Amino acid sequence: MKIKNICIISYEYPYMDKMVYTFLEQLVNEFVDLGINCYIITPQSITRGIVRRYKIKKRKYTRLTLNNNIVNIYSPFYLSFSNKKTIINNNKINLYFFKKAANRIFNKLSKKIKFDLIYAHFIFPAGIAANEIGKKNNIPVFFAYGENTTYTIDYLGLDTTKERLKGISGVISVSHDNKKILSKYDIVPEENIKVFPNAINKKEIYKKNKEEMRKKLGFNINDFIIIFVGRFVDVKGPDRLCQALNEINDDKIKAIFIGSGDMKFDYKNIIFKGEVDHKDLSDYLSASDIFVLPTTSEGCCNAIIEALACGLPVISSSNSFNDDILNEKCSLRINSMNIEEIKENIIKLYKDETLRNRLSKEALVQSKKFDIEKRTKNIIDFMEQKIKDSNFID
Repeated sequence: MKIKNICIISYEYPYMDKMVYTFLEQLVNEFVDLGINCYIITPQSITRGIVRRYKIKKRKYTRLTLNNNIVNIYSPFYLSFSNKKTIINNNKINLYFFKKAANRIFNKLSKKIKFDLIYAHFIFPAGIAANEIGKKNNIPVFFAYGENTTYTIDYLGLDTTKERLKGISGVISVSHDNKKILSKYDIVPEENIKVFPNAINKKEIYKKNKEEMRKKLGFNINDFIIIFVGRFVDVKGPDRLCQALNEINDDKIKAIFIGSGDMKFDYKNIIFKGEVDHKDLSDYLSASDIFVLPTTSEGCCNAIIEALACGLPVISSSNSFNDDILNEKCSLRINSMNIEEIKENIIKLYKDETLRNRLSKEALVQSKKFDIEKRTKNIIDFMEQKIKDSNFID
C-alpha cells in the first residue's frame, strides 16, 4: 500500500516565533513535499497557558513547507496538572485530557479523511494517546522515540507504559542507544524498531561564506568564534562551556549561545545569546569556527548534525549516544563533565588551523549521511512494509 494521509499527534509543534520540535516539522514538511497529506494534532494545555503564561496558540493554524505547501495544525485545549508524582499520579489525568482533546479532532477529521496511519512523537503523552486512538479505529500507529532519558516511560511507570503501547505497529528510533532502551525494557518487540538517525534539509541548513556571514551579523572577521546551540539547561552544559572559556581567558575567543532557558551562565566575550529563527541558523553556524556542545545525554542531536552540515569541527561527548553521528575524523570527543577536557580541546582547535580545516572538510562529508529526504523516504518504506506485513492491509 502507498501512504496518502497521515495524522500526526504531538505534544508540541512550532507556532509563530515559538520554535519547538523543529525536527518534527522538518520531517512533516518532507512528507508533505513528497505528496503525503499530513494533519497535525497538538493539544495545548490551557492551564499552562494561564498559570505559566505560555503563548496561547490558535486552535487551528497553518504553516508552509519550503515548497510552499500548506500544513494544517489543530491545537485544541485540554486541562493539565503538575506532572510531579504525589499520592495521585497526575500524569494519568494529563494523559486522559490530552487523549480526549486529540481524539475529538481526530474524529472530526476522520469524517472527511481516510487516514492510513497515525504517527506520534515521543511515548508520552502522544505515543500512548495515538496507540489507543488507533486501536479504537483499527488504524496502524507508529511513534518516534528520541528521548534523551527514560522520562516518558517514567511518567506512568514501566508496566503501565508497556501495557498501553501493546499492538504498536512500529517505532522510528533516532539512535541505536534509543533502540537499546526500548529493547532492554521490552517495551516494544525488537523487530518493530528501526533506527533512523535525525537528518536536516540541506536547502535550509548549509555552509555559507564565513566572511560574508560575519559582516552580515556584525562579527569581527579576526576573532575565533565558538558556537553552542541547545537548551540552556544543565544536561546541555552551557555553564560548563563558559567555565572552560573563563579559565582560558583569551579576549580573541568569542562565543555564541543559541537557545533558551532559565540557566544562568556568563562569559565576558559572548557576542550573541538567545533564540534565532531556524532559517537564520546557518548564518550563525557559518560565521563560527567550531561547535562545542558538552552535553551529557541525547537522543540524536540535531544541533550537531546542523553544525556538521555547515562544516564545523565538533567538540562533544564521547558517550555512545553520539556514535551514530560523530566519528574521530570530524570531531573531538570529550567527557562533558570534565572542564579541563573541554578547555584543552578548545585550545587544541584554537591553535591548530590545520586540524580545524581537516575536521571541517570531514564534517561536510559526514553530514551527507543525514539528508532529510533520504530519511523520510526510508521511514515511509519502513511504515508501508510494516502495514503490509500486519493485519491492516486492505
